[in-house]
Amino acid sequence: MPPPCKTTNHLSLPEVKPISNILFDFGNVIIDIDSAAAFDRIAAFRSPHVDEELYSQQIIYMAEKLEVDDISTDDFIDGILRISSPNIARQEVIDAWNSMLIGIPKYRFGMLESLKQNFNLLMLSNTNQLHIAWVHAHLESIHGIHDFESRFFHDVYYSHKIKARKPDPKAFRHVIETSFITPEKTLFIDDIQEYLDTAASMGFQTMLSPPEDEIAETLKILGYY
Repeated sequence: MPPPCKTTNHLSLPEVKPISNILFDFGNVIIDIDSAAAFDRIAAFRSPHVDEELYSQQIIYMAEKLEVDDISTDDFIDGILRISSPNIARQEVIDAWNSMLIGIPKYRFGMLESLKQNFNLLMLSNTNQLHIAWVHAHLESIHGIHDFESRFFHDVYYSHKIKARKPDPKAFRHVIETSFITPEKTLFIDDIQEYLDTAASMGFQTMLSPPEDEIAETLKILGYY
C-alpha cells in the first residue's frame, strides 16, 4: 500500500463511465516533481544585468520550445548561459534543470503492472530530452528498470518526440490517431486542469490528480485494480 503522506480525503472522485484506456500524465502523477525548486535554482544564475521578470520569461519560453523540439538541448543550455552570470558552468544548468525530478515510488510500478492487465495504458507528457535521460538513468540505478516505457505502458508520447505539448489539441489528436483509441472510452489523468479541459472538449473522460493526492490510492478506491 502507498504510504500515508498523500491522501484522497478531500478529493471529489469523478463518476467515470466504462473505459478501455487510461492516459496518464507523467509529472506529479507517475513521477514526483518539484518544478518551483528547479526554477528557483536556475533563477539564482541570473546575471545582475538582466531584469528578473525578463529572465523568468525567457526561461519559460525556452523550456516550452525545448519541449516541442523547436530548440536543441545545447541551444537551451546556451540560452540560459547567455542571460546568466559568467561563472555558471553548463553542468550546473543541467543539474539545476533536472533537480525538479524527484523519483517514482516503487508502489506506483505495482499500480501500473496491475492496471496494464485490464486496460490499455498510455502516457502523454510535456517533457524534454534532458529530463528523460535523467529518468532512464535514475530508474536503472535505483530500481533496476531499463525498459520503463515498454514494461508499464502500451504507448508513450513525449512532447519533444511528437513535437506537440499539452494543452495543444494537436498533442491529443496525435495520441488518438497513433494509438487508435476512442476518447470517450479513455480516462485522461493529469494534475493541471487546463490540460484536462482541452481533453474533455475532445471527448476524453478526465480526472484531476493534484500533487498532494496519491494516484495509486485514488485508482484503488475507484476499483480499477
